[in-house]
Amino acid sequence: MGFAVEVRNIDGAVTALGAAGPHTLVIDRPAAAGGGDRGFNGSELLHQAVAGCISNDLFREAAGRGIQLTQVVITADG
Repeated sequence: MGFAVEVRNIDGAVTALGAAGPHTLVIDRPAAAGGGDRGFNGSELLHQAVAGCISNDLFREAAGRGIQLTQVVITADG
């Protein structure tokens, strides 16, 4: 399954919109680092991506084995 994501900054600012298909999110840097602090920074997104993949995999594998998961919590520290 192929896909593409796009990140486009807004009006010359560091703040950007990330898009993948119909989904969007705000990407930014902390104000102390020159950003607007309006969204996730890159490191947060990377950790969210890893945690999200693990969560999705757990639900997929559990369903394939007839196991019903009701709650999964994953923490990715960095």
